[in-house]
Amino acid sequence: MTERRTVLGLEAADRLLQNSRTRHAALLEKMHEPNRWFTGPWLCRTYQAECQRTRDMIAEAIISRHLLETITEIFRYPIKQESFRRLLSAESLASVPKALTEGPTLNLLAESSAPRPLVNGVSPEVIELLQDWNVPPQVFASLRKMVPERQLKAAKLMIALKRVSFHYAQLLATLTPASQLVDPARPRKKFVGVTADGLAIMEAEFDLLNDEFLFCASLRGTWALELIAARIYLDRLMENARVVRHLARDFPEQLARFQTILDNPAGQEALPSQPVKTGPRRTHFVF
Repeated sequence: MTERRTVLGLEAADRLLQNSRTRHAALLEKMHEPNRWFTGPWLCRTYQAECQRTRDMIAEAIISRHLLETITEIFRYPIKQESFRRLLSAESLASVPKALTEGPTLNLLAESSAPRPLVNGVSPEVIELLQDWNVPPQVFASLRKMVPERQLKAAKLMIALKRVSFHYAQLLATLTPASQLVDPARPRKKFVGVTADGLAIMEAEFDLLNDEFLFCASLRGTWALELIAARIYLDRLMENARVVRHLARDFPEQLARFQTILDNPAGQEALPSQPVKTGPRRTHFVF
């Protein structure tokens, strides 16, 4: 009896998963866009607000990257010195984190997959990405105006920005270059107060900004882990009396900058233009 209940439970779970996977595919058959389009003023306001929000998120994402670049730039002077490298080896500090010598990771692994048939004009990859989100059917109506590659980019943006909504999807479709539309010859919607040249500028800026955001979003976790490794290694350096003496004698400026970095508590790093919350200043004694 227990085994039968287990089997029935597994079958119910499998049906639930299948329903989740096919939910959005079923919605595609009902998708349509509302007759009411954006107005010119609404488009401009929304565009400016979303651009600023994206810039803010980029600035937050690159804090770890910028700090890593700073640490790498400071560290490259001492590490060039043969006597310093010998000292690190003697003190069991020769295993330097890669990010400290080469800087933060800046290369993304290329994603490649064979093209798959569209489902009512929408990429299957997009449907899979959005399957765990409550997506209004009108979102798919906006997405299918774009070529599959653009659809995938739009879906990633909506998820990363937590903007899985019809208004944001329509904004993405409106600011999609004609070359990335399914029907590039179709006349574009005209907006009061927005010239064709102005719309082209908005398209280009929005595209560049979104590319930068997706790049930062994809590497943000990697940069955070690399920064943790770098800080742990710096902590070990600054707790070693012989290393501190060597830095104080040959690289006093670098020593001071290392101490400033470590005085800033982990997780409270900020860009140079932002206020920095500092903790109690650490003193590294030179014996």
